[in-house]
Amino acid sequence: MAAGRSVALAIPSAKNAAERSSRCVQTRTPGWRANAIASGAEREPGAMQTSRSPQRTSSSTNVAAKAWVGFGSAMGAPVTCLHGFTQHGDSWDEVSALVPGDRRWLAPDVRATTLVEAEADLLALWAREGVERSHLVGYSQGGRIALFVAANHPDRLLSLTTIGAHAGLEGEARSARLAEDRALAGRVEREGVDWFAAHWAGLPLFTGLARRGRAFLARLDAARRRNEAGHLAAQLRGLGAGATEPFWDRLGRITAPALLVTGAEDQRYADLAARLREAIPSAEVAIVPDAGHAVHLEQPVAFATLLSRHLTRHEESPCPGRGRRRG
Repeated sequence: MAAGRSVALAIPSAKNAAERSSRCVQTRTPGWRANAIASGAEREPGAMQTSRSPQRTSSSTNVAAKAWVGFGSAMGAPVTCLHGFTQHGDSWDEVSALVPGDRRWLAPDVRATTLVEAEADLLALWAREGVERSHLVGYSQGGRIALFVAANHPDRLLSLTTIGAHAGLEGEARSARLAEDRALAGRVEREGVDWFAAHWAGLPLFTGLARRGRAFLARLDAARRRNEAGHLAAQLRGLGAGATEPFWDRLGRITAPALLVTGAEDQRYADLAARLREAIPSAEVAIVPDAGHAVHLEQPVAFATLLSRHLTRHEESPCPGRGRRRG
């Protein structure tokens, strides 16, 4: 992959999308229900179509650390996905169903409230699951965590993919965002999760999600309301964009090939992706048409196509015993 390369992805036609969806999910669940799950039509909030590993305890924060493992062989290359603020690991269900191939998907609920805790939780998850190297995918808050881990542990990654991410705000932008996040944290604690869910859904950053329809928005709303006010406030204060110490100077340590995804309607993060591309030695930017900040939710087929190409291009055949769960 050539450094500094930008690509724009044309969204596949409806016919191609349907064909790809049925091929991707037929090994997970039979018949018509497979196609319905891939499109989101038959999935209740929080429902899973992949097998789930037992809930375990994080060694670093002593909280539940969940990991969802794809249906494929335990020898498949691991793909670890980190969700955004207010979301949960099951927000990656649709994408994992659309990406073909025999891979092992790990999508933990991010419970950490600082970058250092999040890094420790991820390393602990990989240790429990016997993962030596993994593809790492992160959206927004999860993208910051992914960049941080990639810079600190470059030998643990097969590839890196971020969506709407950056390595910390700086100067006045950081000061302003920190004040905003602290004020929002206080209001969440006072007014509760129901108020917050409505407030968060109304932010201009997420207007593009409306293209998925009312039923999809209702599922997102239900997922947001599964959160606890105290935990949301703690993440805003300790893991939010304003709280994150900038680590742009560490990005040159990243050795994994990186795919930096952004929506064509999200100019601010397109600019940040361009800056990331300059800082990461082997990186390319992919701009997805008709998408804003949450590309993988707004245009799941387009994103899955990009991710599939990236994973396949940088696959590694696991050594005997790699990828097997311990215990």
